[in-house]
Amino acid sequence: MDLDYHYATIYVLSRWAKFGSGNSNIIATSSQFVDDNFDQNPFSDAEEKENIANGVRVRYSCQNVWGNMTGKGNCEVWIPFHFLPGLQGENNDEKLVCKKNSELANKLADRLLATTLDNSDFGFRLGIGLHVYADTWAHQEFAGLNAALNKVQSLLFANQGSLIEKAVGELIGANTALNKLVEMVNPLGHVAAVHCPDMPFLWWRSSDHFKEGRKNWDEFLDASEKIFRILQSVSCEPVTGLSERQQELLLECFKGIQSDDIDVRYQEWMKRIHSNFFEIEDFNDEDAEVEYSAGTIINDLNFRTQFYEELNDHFDWVRQELLAAGINVLQEDAIY
Repeated sequence: MDLDYHYATIYVLSRWAKFGSGNSNIIATSSQFVDDNFDQNPFSDAEEKENIANGVRVRYSCQNVWGNMTGKGNCEVWIPFHFLPGLQGENNDEKLVCKKNSELANKLADRLLATTLDNSDFGFRLGIGLHVYADTWAHQEFAGLNAALNKVQSLLFANQGSLIEKAVGELIGANTALNKLVEMVNPLGHVAAVHCPDMPFLWWRSSDHFKEGRKNWDEFLDASEKIFRILQSVSCEPVTGLSERQQELLLECFKGIQSDDIDVRYQEWMKRIHSNFFEIEDFNDEDAEVEYSAGTIINDLNFRTQFYEELNDHFDWVRQELLAAGINVLQEDAIY
């Protein structure tokens, strides 16, 4: 999932769950920052030294291109934060495949449901956890490691309507060399399916995954229903789930905002939030101007500390759950 879901949709769901605009922004910003929290200067330790001096225990939850190429911390990034293991299968590779509604995904939901508003870090915990939880729908059937099971053959996709066959090379700019590389090596995550799993308007399938086709908008709506119930519970509201009207508004965005440009989709979501398209009952001036900014966390030492404390806590929780399942792939001291 991208900025339009991890920030904009989570903001809307939080406001519908009766969190105030300020807390909704913290929840949504923390959710998106999981994707933006990577080493901005991989050839310099200055940023890390500054954080250490401020008592901040930094852990990266995403990789830039250099990080992916070098493999630095790949397991510690992709497995706990983007491809939560389903723990199903006969061997470790199969158990590390991400599954929606898996036992571990349900445990994560229970962990978030236990969040209380008297915990000053609640917004950061919810945001980080909901990012990982939401990705179990987008990234289902792929694993956060280099593995043969991530290979994708005969990729087909369409916006809406009948499926249209497209060669993987066309999706990635007809890069023949990259296609051959994907065929030769074990791909990481859903790289072989390029960006298909994360675009809400897409209907796609392959001969390896989703042979009957997958309508992303249905998956995203299902994720939103589960997330909304968690948010309602934590905010001490009656847990009703999404109303028919709320489902209608979300589907209009998931299906109707059709662009492979993440920023275009995000900007359209923000226009709709700012104009109260989502019919937020206590809509206010903050809602009318809200925007995602990584600086909300990075430029505030208290917020930065709280975010990284919760990020490390989530990592430690996933690591312990995997150890209990007999899988030792996450290094306890793998902090960068």
